[in-house]
Amino acid sequence: MTNVFAAIGQHRDDPYLLLLLGSDGLHYAKPLPDGEPVPVEPGEEWVVDERTPRPDEVAE
Repeated sequence: MTNVFAAIGQHRDDPYLLLLLGSDGLHYAKPLPDGEPVPVEPGEEWVVDERTPRPDEVAE
């Protein structure tokens, strides 16, 4: 199954590092412009959008 991502935030110190939520329920860091998503555990270093979807909403 293909993992679908939603951008839900960015790193506080690096605006070119996005925080993604995968349809698998895991969080990923994605360096722009063309880096690969890497699993991360989000903490205070991330600014997260308050309207973050649930993992089951990501693939819709």
